[in-house]
Amino acid sequence: MMHPALQPPAKAGQSRTLFGRLPWVKPFLFVVFSFYINILQALPAQAQVTLNLRDADLRNFVEIVSEATGRSFVLDPGVRGTVTVLSPDAMSNEDLYQVFLSVLELNRLTIVEGAGADRIVPMNSARELASGASALPGGFETRVIRVRDISPQEVIEVVRPLLPSEAIISAVPGSNRLILSDRAANIARITALIDQLDKPGQTAPVEIIRLRNANAADVMQVVQSMEILDDGAAVSVDRRSNALLVSGPEAMRHRVRVLVSELDTQRDTVVSRAIALNYADAASIADVVTRTLSTEDPTGVRAPIRIIPELSTNSLLISAPQERIAEIADMVRYLDQRPTQVLVEAVIFEMTVDGFSDLSAQFGAVLNDALIGGSQFTLPGRSSLINLISTLNNGSTPDPGAGGAIGLNRQRGNDGFVGLLTAITSVNSTRLLSTPSILTLNNQEAEIVVAQNVPFVTGSYSTVSDNAVENPFQTIERQDVGLTLNVTPQINADRTVRLLIKQEVSNLTNSNASSGGEITTKRSLSTTALVRDGSVIMLGGLLENGNGTARQAVPGLSKLPLLGGLFRGKNNNRNQRVLLVMMRPQVVSNDAEARRISQQLARKANEVSASIAPLDDGNYPQSQINALPFDGVDLNQPFDAGFIDDVAQSRNFPPLPGRLRFNGQ
Repeated sequence: MMHPALQPPAKAGQSRTLFGRLPWVKPFLFVVFSFYINILQALPAQAQVTLNLRDADLRNFVEIVSEATGRSFVLDPGVRGTVTVLSPDAMSNEDLYQVFLSVLELNRLTIVEGAGADRIVPMNSARELASGASALPGGFETRVIRVRDISPQEVIEVVRPLLPSEAIISAVPGSNRLILSDRAANIARITALIDQLDKPGQTAPVEIIRLRNANAADVMQVVQSMEILDDGAAVSVDRRSNALLVSGPEAMRHRVRVLVSELDTQRDTVVSRAIALNYADAASIADVVTRTLSTEDPTGVRAPIRIIPELSTNSLLISAPQERIAEIADMVRYLDQRPTQVLVEAVIFEMTVDGFSDLSAQFGAVLNDALIGGSQFTLPGRSSLINLISTLNNGSTPDPGAGGAIGLNRQRGNDGFVGLLTAITSVNSTRLLSTPSILTLNNQEAEIVVAQNVPFVTGSYSTVSDNAVENPFQTIERQDVGLTLNVTPQINADRTVRLLIKQEVSNLTNSNASSGGEITTKRSLSTTALVRDGSVIMLGGLLENGNGTARQAVPGLSKLPLLGGLFRGKNNNRNQRVLLVMMRPQVVSNDAEARRISQQLARKANEVSASIAPLDDGNYPQSQINALPFDGVDLNQPFDAGFIDDVAQSRNFPPLPGRLRFNGQ
C-alpha cells in the first residue's frame, strides 16, 4: 500500500506545461521532494485499516491481521469459525491486533508465543504447549503464585468459580504455592484478587458471659450440643467466676448470648408487687388481667399468678414469676388511663293549647215542682236544667257554670216557667321547657331525676263485723312525676358518641279517674343514637291537632227561623300539642375542657337567674336577690361560705353559723 504522499500528481499534463514554461522550477521541486522523502523514511509507518466483515471465515481474518501487523501465525487444525467485525472508522495496527485478540477469546482460542511464529490453538490445549520468553496480553501462560497468610485450599475454593473451564489451578502439596494456567490478562486479574485475600486476619474477639443462676459447665454442654458454633469459634468455662468465654463472629456470639440468657433464668422465682391505680377500679382491672393471662402451667413448674384487688386503697397486689411481673405491670398501666367524660345536654320543649266554646238555651214548664215539658241539653262541661231546678228547690243557690248565663224563673206556688241561656269560650295553654344536663364517664350509666314523689292509692282493705268497719287501711305506692333522664355514652375512636337514652316526662292533670286516683300524663323515649362530638340531634317530636263538636237539638223545632236557636245546643273544643326532644353530647378529655364547659354553663345559669329575679322597687317588703353567686370567672364563688355570711351580717339578718377557725385563724 503506497502512502498518499507518494502518489504521482493527478494532472501530469499541466505539470509538463509548467516545466516547459519555467525551466528553473523542475530543479527546485526535485530538491523539495527529496527532502520530503527523507523525512517520511525517518518516521515509522502508521497504516490505517477499515474493517467491515460479516460472517467472514476466521482463517481469512487471521491472514488480514498477519499482513497488517507483520506477525507470523501457525494455526491449529482445530481453528474454525466465522467472525463479524464492524468498524465505521479506520483503526491503527495496534487497535486491529486488540480486536483480533477479542475475536480469538470469543471463539475460545488463544495465542501461544513461539520463537519464529505465534501459535493459535484452542484454550484447552494451550496449557500443554511451551511459550516463549515474553507473554502476550492475550496469550496463554502458566504461573506459580505464592500465598503466605491463608490456606491454598481456601484460595482455590474462592477463585475456581471465577476461572474459565479451560483454566487450571492447583496447589503444590506441602507448600503455600499455587499453579495457575490461563490467559495472561486473566492471570493478572486473579493474581490481584489473591493478593487482596492473602492478608493476615484479625483475631476473633473474646466475650465473657457471666451466669447468675445456672452452672457454667452445664450451660456450655448445652451450647455445644445445639451446634450453633461456627468453624474456628470456641467456648470455654471459667469456673472461678461461673462465666462462659466465647470467641467467634458477632452473629455467632449473639446466638450464644440469647441461648445463655434463656438458660440462666430462674423459672421458679416468685415476686410480689403492689400497684396503686389512679383512675381504674381495682376489682374490674384484677378480673380483666386475670382472665387475659394464662395463670396455669401445664407442666407444673411455674408458679401460678395471683392478682388481688385491695379496695380501700384501690390497689392491686400481684404475685407472679419474676419473668412475668413486668408484663403484668405494663398491662395494668395501660388499662389505668384517665377515662374520657361526656357532658350530655338535653332540651325538652312541650306546648299545649286547649280551646272550648259553648252556646245553649234551655227552658221548661214546672208543675208541682217538677219539669213537665220544655227543652234541655246535657252537654260536656255544662249542667242540665233539671239539676238546676233540683238545686233551687232544695234551697241552695244553683251554679250555672263558667261563662255568661241568663236565667228566667217565673213561678206561682209550685207551678211556673224557667229558662237558661249560657255561652262560654275558654283557652288553656301550657308551655314547658326543660334543659337537663348531666356529666358522666365513658361507658358509665348516669341518671337525673327532677320530679315530685306523688303517692297513689293502689288498694284498700277493711274488716266488717256487727255492722261495724274494723281495721281499715290502704296501700299506697309513691311514684316520681316529672323529668327523668337516663343515658349511657360510649366514645368511639373518631370522637363520635354512641348514646343509649331513656327519657321520660310526666305531670299531673288535676283530674281524677272514675275508679279513683289522679290522672297523670307521660311521654317517654327509649332509643340508641350515634352523634358526633358537639352535634345536636332530634330524638323525638310530636305535633298533635285535635278538635271535637257536641250538638243536641229538638227535631223539627230546631230548624225554625229565629226561634230554632231555642231548641238546640252546641259546644266545640280544639287542642294542639307540640313536643320536641333534642340532645347534644360534648366529649370532655381534660381539665381545661371541663373548666371551659363549666364556666359556659355557669354563665348561662347566671344570666337566666338574673332575668327571672324580681325587681327591687325599694318599697316594703323588699325583694331578695336570687341570682347565682357567680360572675363568670371564678367557679369557686358559689362554694365560698364567706359570700353569704358577709351579706347576712351586713344587713343585720339573723346571724348564720360562723366560719370554722383553727388556732385563732
